[in-house]
Order: sequence, then structure tokens, then C-alpha cells
Amino acid sequence: MTKRFNNQVVIVTGGSRGIGLATCQAFAEEGAQVVIASIDLDRGMKAEKSIIDNGGQAKFVQTDVTHFDQVGRLVSTSLKSFGQIDVLVNNAGIHDSAPFWEESEWLWGRMYQVNVMGTFLPSQQVVRHMKEMGQGSIVHVTSKAGVVGEPGHAAYSSSKGAVIALTRAMAIELAPYGIRVNTICPGPVFTDMFIDAVPEEVDREEIAKETPLGRVGHPEDIARSILYLASKDADWCTGQSISIDGGLSILK
Repeated sequence: MTKRFNNQVVIVTGGSRGIGLATCQAFAEEGAQVVIASIDLDRGMKAEKSIIDNGGQAKFVQTDVTHFDQVGRLVSTSLKSFGQIDVLVNNAGIHDSAPFWEESEWLWGRMYQVNVMGTFLPSQQVVRHMKEMGQGSIVHVTSKAGVVGEPGHAAYSSSKGAVIALTRAMAIELAPYGIRVNTICPGPVFTDMFIDAVPEEVDREEIAKETPLGRVGHPEDIARSILYLASKDADWCTGQSISIDGGLSILK
């Protein structure tokens, strides 16, 4: 059976947990050689082992996406190990919340450093290779918060909105080189980050009730959408931001 990503090499940042891990596993199941980029050594090694034990191909590269040199090592290691890079998924990111009038300058700086620069740096270095290939697909993972805005998340919403704007700019500039750039905007997804942000079960149940489709998302919901955008099925799609949020962004 032909798999959609046979003989393709995929880098996933933030690939050792949550949406990133589910995405790595999904790509591996579809035949890709997956490079797991994560700052977390233990989780990264476990993710690599899990994929290999299940018959997939994976390599973990410990990477802080805010450091130019570490991103350079990620790209060079990927090329040395597998010879090419066909897909980049920029999933690494952080979240925090506070009233707007209490958000510190440090918080704003950190949000932009990780969520925006941590998307720009891998993209820039991978694009240099993809231009030579004359093709490639980049998928950024942003948030519903970057589309509609959410109280208590001004810095986070702003940083994710910046990546959505970056998506459009990259898509226009890179289209002549056969490189597509799109964004997935998840709503609440049951991950460690979501549990930290919403620690009380009753609050999670309330969010599920408010969602038109009646539940919180799962990492696999987002992973499947990322694979679609990265695949030939979306070959005429670029510069788009797709909300995968159970319908929440329709309401608020």
C-alpha cells in the first residue's frame, strides 16, 4: 500500500509531546522519515524510540528553536541523516495567561521569542534547502487565539496572530519556488499545556459544552489536519489559516 509520505523527510519542532508527538507518529505511519526536534531530552528520546519500535523511521535532535546555532544543527543533521527536507512543521510554542494590564515586558518578549522567532528561524534555514529542491511544504501551528483574540491572553494571541501574518508573507514570497506555507489554528486540545492552563475538570467540561461539536480536541485531530496541508492533497493550497477547533471560532 502506497503511503502519502513515502521517501519524504519531515521535521517537527516541539515534537516530543502533545500535538507535536501525535504529528510525528502520524507522519511515521504514512511512511515519512521523521526528525523530532525538542528541547526536552528525555521526552525526545522516548518519542524516537516509540516510533522506531512501531516500525517507523525517526531521529531525535535536541533543539531550542530560539537559538540560531541549534536550529542550524537541526537542519544540517537532518540533511546528513536523510539527504533532504520535504516538510517542516513549526509546532514548538509556549502559552501563558494574565490580565493585559499585568502582562510584563518579559512575558511579551518571551512569547515573541519562542512563538514567532521560534517559527521564523527553522523556516528560514529550511527554506534555503527547499529552494534548491524547487518544492516543499511548511505548516505552522498557531492557535484560535490568534484568530479571534481571547481575554487574558493578549501576549499569546498577539504572537500567534503574528505567525498567521508571517504565513501569508512567506506564502507569497516562496510560491515561485514551489514552496507552500499554511497554518493550522487549533482550539482547546487535550494536551499537557491545556491541563496546565485549565487544571480543574469542571472547567474543561464547561469548555467542551461550549464547543459546537461538543468536545475538547485531541492531538490526533490536529495531526490529521497538518498531514493534509503537508500532502499532495493540498497541492493548490498556500497562505491559508485553517481553524480546527470544533467550531469555537464561529462563536467567539
